[in-house]
Amino acid sequence: MEREEQCISFAKHAIGLDNNKPYKRHGKLFYKPYRNYYDASFNDCEVWEIMANNGYAKRGCKDRYGGRMYWLTRKGLDWLGEKLGIKIYNEED
Repeated sequence: MEREEQCISFAKHAIGLDNNKPYKRHGKLFYKPYRNYYDASFNDCEVWEIMANNGYAKRGCKDRYGGRMYWLTRKGLDWLGEKLGIKIYNEED
């Protein structure tokens, strides 16, 4: 996937993984998000659209400035977890 590093960075921010650290149990890393959304500006939407088109994210309606709200799908959480070596749960679990 093109622009993968930027996608990873945005996805981490969406679930709060840029501020909180995963926990370790039995030598493996786990993370339970406390949120799952990203209020994207018009400029960030290009990167989020790549993730949405790959099934990693869903999109909300455009706001009056051309931005959108995005959130990761289960497939997106699994993709991010695979890239980072972390088991990521749904925020509702």
